[in-house]
Amino acid sequence: MLGRVTVGLFFVLLIWGNLVAGLKAGLACPDWPLCLGKVLPPFRWDIYMEFLHRVIAAVAGVALVVLSYRRFRNYRGGARAVPALAVALLAAEIIMGGAVVLLQIPVQLTIIHFTTGMVVFLFAYYMMVFDGVQSPPSFSVRGYPGLFFGMGVLVFLLAALGAYVRHAGAGLSLPDWPTSLGGLVPGVLSGAVLIQFSHRVVAALVALTVVALWAATRLDDHLRKHRRMAGALVLMILAQVAVGGAVVLTRLYFLSTALHLAVALGMLMMLARMWIRELSPEGTAP
Repeated sequence: MLGRVTVGLFFVLLIWGNLVAGLKAGLACPDWPLCLGKVLPPFRWDIYMEFLHRVIAAVAGVALVVLSYRRFRNYRGGARAVPALAVALLAAEIIMGGAVVLLQIPVQLTIIHFTTGMVVFLFAYYMMVFDGVQSPPSFSVRGYPGLFFGMGVLVFLLAALGAYVRHAGAGLSLPDWPTSLGGLVPGVLSGAVLIQFSHRVVAALVALTVVALWAATRLDDHLRKHRRMAGALVLMILAQVAVGGAVVLTRLYFLSTALHLAVALGMLMMLARMWIRELSPEGTAP
C-alpha cells in the first residue's frame, strides 16, 4: 500500500510541477525553503500553485524515505543500493529544488531537476513492485528484459528532451503541426528549431518502436503474453501524438502540456511493468 501511495504522490508531483511551469508560477515564492518569508503564505493562485508543489514534494519525500527504509531492511546484498540511491537522489532533488528557485529557474538545472525526479519516480515504482519478501528484487537488461528496458530508456530520453524543448524556450519554434515550418523537414536546422525538430524525430522513433513491439507480440510466441499491454502502448502513442499536436496548436496551453507528460509517465510505467513481468520466474508481473 505504501509503495502505491508513494508512486502516486510522485506522479502527482511531476504533473503538478509541469502545471507550475506552464502557468509560470515557479517564482511566485522567490525564497526557499519558506514562501514569501512565511510557513503559510498569503492566498493567491500562483503563490499556492508553487506552495502546494512544495507541500506535495514534502509528503512524497517522507513517503519515499519510509518506503526506502522498509525495502533496505528487506533487501539483501547489492539490491540494498536501490533504496539507498533513492534516498540520495531525493536529497539531491531537495537541494536542486531550492537552487532552481534561488537562481530563478536556470534552464540546465531545471532540466536536471525534472529528469532526476523521473528517476526517483521509477525507483519508487521498482520498490513498490519488489517488496523483498514475497517478491525478491531482480534486475536484468539481457534478452527480452533488455528489450523493454531499452524502450523505457528511449521514452525517458524523449520526456527529458521534451523538458529541454520547453525550458529552452523552443516549444513554439515549429508553430505548425504535423508539418515542420510547412514541410516534412524544416528548411533551417539550427538553434531552437533543431531542438524542437529533434524532439519530433525521437517521438517518431518511439512510435515506430512501439508499433514494432505490438507486431512482434503477434509473431513471437514468447512475447504473446505482452499483447494486451503492447496494444495499450499503441493507444497511448496515438493519444500522445494527438496531445503533442494540441500542445503546439494551443501554443503550449498548460493543461495540454500536463496531459502530455502524464501520458509519457503512463508509458514508462507500462514498459516497467512489462520489464518486471519478464524478470518474474512465472512470467507474470508481481
